[in-house]
Amino acid sequence: MTEIKTFEPRVLVVDDDPSIRQLVGTIVRREKLPFDEAADGAEAIRLLEQNHYAVVVLDLMMPRVDGFGVIQHLVENPPPHKPVVLVATAYADQNFKKVDPNIVAGVIRKPFEVSELGDIVKRCVTGFMEAIQTTSPPNPHDETVRINAPHSFEH
Repeated sequence: MTEIKTFEPRVLVVDDDPSIRQLVGTIVRREKLPFDEAADGAEAIRLLEQNHYAVVVLDLMMPRVDGFGVIQHLVENPPPHKPVVLVATAYADQNFKKVDPNIVAGVIRKPFEVSELGDIVKRCVTGFMEAIQTTSPPNPHDETVRINAPHSFEH
């Protein structure tokens, strides 16, 4: 991947449920942020290889490649600036033992409050943008996002 010179913050919404993707997309659109959608982890990985994202809202249980596979891809192929990954799931805590805390900034429980998700995404984008703008020269695998982004959104 090439280094980011100018960066418009984008959000990637990854969920196999079209109604959830539509709802999260509407929330992100209300925050006036551009976004892309992926119906499974394989599609998400393809988009992550083609684009830079500030925030990834990621379901864990999906066909083909699940959310854990997407997280593993980010570990093995870190982008120039790590996106803030928010796991959105209805599953119990035992599933989170496999989630890499260096990649995942927080967990949003389904069903979630629409207004809360919008606020969380906006705060994460703001933290991401502050992190990449204050890193000079840009650190290829900037961890500052971990400091500026909220760390836990358990609802």
